[in-house]
Parts: sequence; structure tokens; C-alpha cells
Amino acid sequence: MSLDLLEQLRQSEVPPPPDDFDRHVHRRLNSSLLLAQLVELFVRALPFAAIHFLRALGGLLTLSLTGRYDPKRKDAE
Repeated sequence: MSLDLLEQLRQSEVPPPPDDFDRHVHRRLNSSLLLAQLVELFVRALPFAAIHFLRALGGLLTLSLTGRYDPKRKDAE
């Protein structure tokens, strides 16, 4: 028997994967990816969109009620 690990691995027999192996891998991977994307949507994307929407809505209400829009800070800087 060879002492080289790669030679030992080359000589060993590897059984074929089960017939439904791909289906199980895809199912587990898809559910993990779906969960990660939903968490990112609810934790990062929706609060970001809500903050920007509320800022714009506040500016619109200020303009509608007072007739002028004077933001306290400049976003262009």
C-alpha cells in the first residue's frame, strides 16, 4: 500500500450517489437561499425603502402645507 494520500484515494472505490441525490441537494439549497433572501428583504431592503419613502412623503407634506420646501441639510454635498 502506498503512503501517498492521493494514491490511496485513487485506488479506493467510490460508490455512486443515490438516484435522488440532486433533488435533495437542490431542495436544501433552494430553501436556504430563499430564507437568506427573505431575511435580507425584511431586515435591510424594506426598512431602507420605508425610510426614503417617508422622507419624500414628509417633503411633499411640507411643500403642500407651507408652500415652500427648505430642507435642513443638503444631500448634494
